[in-house]
Amino acid sequence: NHQLILKKEQEEILFYDKLILAMGSSPTNIKILIDAENAFTYKGLEESQQVLDSLEKAQEVAIFGAGYIGLELANVLAKTGRKVHLVDNMPMILSRYFDTNMIEEVQQALATQGIYFYPNEFLIDYQKNNNQVEKIYLLSKTITADTVIFPSQAQPNTEFLRDKVALNDDDTVVVDDYLQTSEPDIYAIGDIVPISYSETMHVFMPLVTRAVHMARAAALTLIGHPTSFDRKNKVSATKIMDYFLGSVGVTEEEAPFLDMNVQSVQAKICLTPTYVAQQKTAKVKLIYQKDTLEIIGAQLVSKEYLLQDLNLLSVLIHDKKTITELAVENFCFVPQFTPHFHYLNELALQVLQEDNRC
Repeated sequence: NHQLILKKEQEEILFYDKLILAMGSSPTNIKILIDAENAFTYKGLEESQQVLDSLEKAQEVAIFGAGYIGLELANVLAKTGRKVHLVDNMPMILSRYFDTNMIEEVQQALATQGIYFYPNEFLIDYQKNNNQVEKIYLLSKTITADTVIFPSQAQPNTEFLRDKVALNDDDTVVVDDYLQTSEPDIYAIGDIVPISYSETMHVFMPLVTRAVHMARAAALTLIGHPTSFDRKNKVSATKIMDYFLGSVGVTEEEAPFLDMNVQSVQAKICLTPTYVAQQKTAKVKLIYQKDTLEIIGAQLVSKEYLLQDLNLLSVLIHDKKTITELAVENFCFVPQFTPHFHYLNELALQVLQEDNRC
């Protein structure tokens, strides 16, 4: 019933009944920032191969952006003995995913691994020789580097959609809970669909975990099983140095910008029974709505691998569980391996005790 016109060397017309848009995002043209042979973006396959080729001889690398991609790249490069300068305009690493009081321990440990973090900094100018960057002038510091990488400068690939479907102000695609666009027979998934907290509050945040699950939801809908997708819940994790880092939902520091009135509870908890000689621990934080006690965010930092705990927290948030419900959630325990009460039970009970609700 519909036509899709592809324009390559020659025009090709495809007919479709339903269409799924999954164009992803592309790195911003960094030549606007630094025009040099040893300055690169780091997202697609072609750009990544160029970076790998340059890194064979590199000894001192500057990375702009301390999100997941930038931090993971810095972590890998530091393990090979290279000196790494990590620059970000925010005061903390992973600032879109973790609160300061949860991530500062990890940030302080970076320098011990050869990763030097420069918070609250901006690229002001640079000096090059034979079209190679040698010096980078930041807002308050000057650093040297033989390779410069911009891993986080991305934008949604939606330019050709502007007169086809409704777009948000940041050029992401407007969709409903079933990922349907303003055109009933067109759906959108992946990077071009933003995190949506309300009809007017959107955040462009490419996450591969969201993309693959959106693809399944859209596919199920199209084969006759209408499946909604939680567009506001974001979950992500990584391993940096010896730390497992997991985040889901809203952070306490971003909540005010989303017009949310929240409170939090945070603790260093024991993952093993008290009688076990070698204790395993984790830092845990829950963020919840002050009035309803609905849990809307959580963060985990530990030297133990807690991915399943993070997935559990994601389900609890998706199901709109409250602190009161979490306090009595029927988690199983095995005395010789685990405490009698799950640490999430205990954290929730702590909130209720401090709030005089029990």
